[in-house]
Amino acid sequence: MKTYLKDYSIEGNALINGCSELEEVINNRQEKFMLTTEYQNAKDKAEAALREIMLLLPAERKIFMDVTDAFFTMESICFSAGYRDGMSDLMASMTLNKLGLTRVEYYDLRKGA
Repeated sequence: MKTYLKDYSIEGNALINGCSELEEVINNRQEKFMLTTEYQNAKDKAEAALREIMLLLPAERKIFMDVTDAFFTMESICFSAGYRDGMSDLMASMTLNKLGLTRVEYYDLRKGA
């Protein structure tokens, strides 16, 4: 597998023009977060609300709204966690690169492995 080096300095426009690497970092972090207790608790809450809906009359609007809120919350907390952690990784890499302590190495996924 060939590796490419890319300068993540603040002056570079590569972060704006080619954001696929950042998106991949965020997606990986989001996927990892979905395995956490916080995510599982939100998922369990949504499933419990769905079970309650099945037992009650279809006209129970409040429980339906709880389910809707729970699903939106799950997606929001996953994205937020992935975005926050991905940005933290990227900022740490940019800082180390700018200080000349390291060079950020990544795989160019557009060219294939």
